[in-house]
Amino acid sequence: MYFWKCWRDSRSRFIVSLIAFPVLGVLFTFISVRLGWGVRPPTVIQSWSETTEIVLGGWTAFFSLLWGLVVGSSGLGEEFKDETLDFLLVRPRPRRYWVWMGWLEGVWELSLMILLSVGATFGTLVYLTGRVQTWWPLAAVLPLALGGAVTYGLTYFMTFVARSGRQGLSYGFGILFIDLLLPVALAYYWQINFPSVWGFMMAACKSFTSASGTFPAGPLVFWSIVALAFPLATELLLERAEV
Repeated sequence: MYFWKCWRDSRSRFIVSLIAFPVLGVLFTFISVRLGWGVRPPTVIQSWSETTEIVLGGWTAFFSLLWGLVVGSSGLGEEFKDETLDFLLVRPRPRRYWVWMGWLEGVWELSLMILLSVGATFGTLVYLTGRVQTWWPLAAVLPLALGGAVTYGLTYFMTFVARSGRQGLSYGFGILFIDLLLPVALAYYWQINFPSVWGFMMAACKSFTSASGTFPAGPLVFWSIVALAFPLATELLLERAEV
């Protein structure tokens, strides 16, 4: 199956990331609880709030976006470069199969890494503070995985358009950079709120910082549509591609 081919191609990188993500979560949580992100030792409530907002919404979100970009560049578009796509397309499978199996394999890896990272962060918080202040930080798995899936799908699509992993990665970085800066500029100069994937991840994690945290259902639906739009666009291009 193509799913297992993608797994074999990415398993070394995946295993390293599977270890690195939880370790970074534990490290940054220790910093947050022991030192805080200001000049004073944080209280228990501050530790939970700052760790959820800064460690999960900041650093974990950043690494999720970065991982999504890098892994997306090794997607279906690389089959053009390796000249293996023509072989795949003569198999008794519809063309959309190759698109969605490759995309699902990357999303599965990303989701597992985020789950372990959030779990490690939460467990370290409980260990260091001696109690469960709130269960809401565990819900950060959804926006973090979804944000990573957006950038993964973006690079997955751009790699197919460029038919090159390196160029797809460059395009993905450029679009993400614009997505990060444009909302800031629009909000500062014209007071216009423009959606940003990292802004969504940070805002979602911030909403989980209290015991009565709220669930950002609307933004989750919007970014889910965006995440699914990229493999769908890739499928439409592949259906019309001449190989």
